[in-house]
Amino acid sequence: MQESNLLDVGIVILDSGEISEEQKEDDGITKEIREAEARYISYHLRETMQKTSGWGSINVLPAESEIADVIVHGEIIESTGEELKLKISAKDSTGTQWFENTYRTQVTRRDYTRLEDQSDLAEIYQGMYNRIANDIYRYRKKIDDKQLTTIRNTSELKYAAALSPEIYSSYVTGNAAGEYTIIRLPAVDDPSLLRIRKIREREFLLVDTINEHYGSYYDQVHDTYGNWRKYYLLETLQRRKVEREAKLKKTLGAAAVVGSILMAVLGEGGSPGLVVAGVALYQDGANAAEEAVIHKEAIVELSESLQADVEPLVVEVDGEALELTGTLDEQYIQWRTLLIEIYEQDIGLPAEADDEPFSDA
Repeated sequence: MQESNLLDVGIVILDSGEISEEQKEDDGITKEIREAEARYISYHLRETMQKTSGWGSINVLPAESEIADVIVHGEIIESTGEELKLKISAKDSTGTQWFENTYRTQVTRRDYTRLEDQSDLAEIYQGMYNRIANDIYRYRKKIDDKQLTTIRNTSELKYAAALSPEIYSSYVTGNAAGEYTIIRLPAVDDPSLLRIRKIREREFLLVDTINEHYGSYYDQVHDTYGNWRKYYLLETLQRRKVEREAKLKKTLGAAAVVGSILMAVLGEGGSPGLVVAGVALYQDGANAAEEAVIHKEAIVELSESLQADVEPLVVEVDGEALELTGTLDEQYIQWRTLLIEIYEQDIGLPAEADDEPFSDA
């Protein structure tokens, strides 16, 4: 396939979704854990897509950017050691929606046992990632060469218009629906466009650096996150079992006591032994309920353990500190603002005295 027809993909860090108070209290799920999962899932989708031919660069992005020809968005709807449910959508630079779909998969304790026999970086939900990657590529295969060229040109012109709206806003136009149309193309040797391409390449270098650190982060938390999901499931299953047994014992115990008392009231005799047995059974149920609380607390501890092991990374890019957390999108926007300032300096526009753009090193 010609390089000019390879689309660059940007996977925007997944939305971590809403967490109910019940999930926080009963399951130990926190916003920090969900954000850690969002980074992990986004990067693993990147790794899965890179095994499919037909793409240019594939990067995880802290925020949407015109450097990508195809943007993938997603949201975590549900994530436990037992179930993963994601909403995924993809669109290209022209604003054409490729698809939006909800993916769901469920695993068992036996699946985790089988996973232990595979490679260190095996993923329990790999089947879901494969389906997502295949759906994105399946839509890509429907696009002819002419439309591929249009998508790539639209990406470049949108990027140019973001940097230099006074020049390039007349080259591409968008409507309220988010659809973009090319009005005209600049000359091949347009000096302003050549400068913009250099700026765009600089942003690609920044994104490459960010993805290197996302990769390090992914490797760092892979085992911890995998174990957290596995033991979260085991604790959840045990808690369900104990809660069921507790409910049954308490119900049978209460029924035995009430039945014995009722028999005595009706003059049919009563069995003190039955009352004693019923009280004992009810107490066993209460004790089992307390055991369920212990398992719930174990789940909370597992969640806190994961949270402690996925502290954000602070990295430096050209002397600027970047913290890879949920606020990275804001810092990424600041870097993009800096790129605009670099472009303005390149074309001779005045820059603020305090501006410190990228060095050429």
